[in-house]
Amino acid sequence: MNTRMLLLACTMLISLVLPGCWDYAEYEDFVQIIGMGMDYNNETQEITLTILYQPTEGKSSSQPSSATKSGGQQITHSATDKTFIGAATRLQEVVHKKLFYGYVKTVVISEEAAKYNMMDAIDLFDRSPSIHSSAYLAITSGKAADVIKTIDPYQTISSAEKIHDLIYFAPNTGLAYVVTINTFKEMLAIGGWEATVPHIIAIAAKSQKEETKSSIHEQLMLNEERTGAHRVSGLAAFKGDKFVGWLDEKESRGFSWITGKKIQYYTVSEPSSVGGTDEILYYAVTDSNNKINVQMENVTPVIYVDVKATAVLRKFSRDKSSEFLSLEEISIAEQKLADHIRSDVDAALNKGQKELQSDIFGFGFAVFRESPPLWKNEYEAKWTDIFPDIPVHVTIDVSIPNTGTNIKRLLIK
Repeated sequence: MNTRMLLLACTMLISLVLPGCWDYAEYEDFVQIIGMGMDYNNETQEITLTILYQPTEGKSSSQPSSATKSGGQQITHSATDKTFIGAATRLQEVVHKKLFYGYVKTVVISEEAAKYNMMDAIDLFDRSPSIHSSAYLAITSGKAADVIKTIDPYQTISSAEKIHDLIYFAPNTGLAYVVTINTFKEMLAIGGWEATVPHIIAIAAKSQKEETKSSIHEQLMLNEERTGAHRVSGLAAFKGDKFVGWLDEKESRGFSWITGKKIQYYTVSEPSSVGGTDEILYYAVTDSNNKINVQMENVTPVIYVDVKATAVLRKFSRDKSSEFLSLEEISIAEQKLADHIRSDVDAALNKGQKELQSDIFGFGFAVFRESPPLWKNEYEAKWTDIFPDIPVHVTIDVSIPNTGTNIKRLLIK
């Protein structure tokens, strides 16, 4: 009996000191931020932070608002301050619930912020455990606030989710690839490899280009909304932690070929005659890969890039008297595709090496992998100076396999 009483007393004492849900909070007590935008004014050295969130409480159908009328049901607020923390504090002053950044899917940074204040932003993300490193990064040539507050009324998702999905599917066209906060930090940390980030633009509807709905009070912009759509338009290139320029669509495709990004898209050869479309060939790339090799020639690293692609024809013209494409016609189609890829690659190399002088291709990292001691002792310190003049040789190998289905002419009675 005494033993039972002793066990009961011990159990009661232990239960008193066991930790409970001391930090428990209801989901509805937080504002779940899913999108962020960062702008920077270099003249005033002020930061504008824009947040996007969706209402967590239900709304009755009798309450018309910009949030409920729009497909994404989003609310956006912006605040300006000298620091990120100061801007976030201003935003908390106008939101009646605690701001929670654990669900951020997309962070959009303006060109000015990427040029002058990118490191502060990335450092903030790195020191903020509530912001997941898996959030997507995007750079815009306009204002990040405009991109975040632009909403497509025909979509049922917010602008942050729309941008996230556009970037996710961008590799299908070869124009961009996914870059998370963690990926960007890796590119900053690895020598001989400069960062690239998807370029996102907002296209405002004609009726909204000069008109936005908002309430502005001092350094706060509340409930702003623009009607329009978003588009991934190539890549933003960095040198260190500084934005240095844009890669257009052609250059971005060339970048994807060089760096071995897995892309699937239709590419078009240039027509041989003006006005007609018979000579235009459309391809679907079913597989692509690359290999970057480094060879030392006269104490100078020489880069060899080998690009291979497998494709099928989706639109082509042929001799109407022939039921099947001939081997000669297939060979011509392969050469045209190879020429088109080479044109993209040359454009990317010219932009990266000659204009921007930024090793976005990771050639320096390839030298490091070939010989870490040689990279450390000879090239790491001076790579920025010698990179623009490093010889690069490119080989393009294209094949269009004879499947027996896509090369047969459609028979018409």
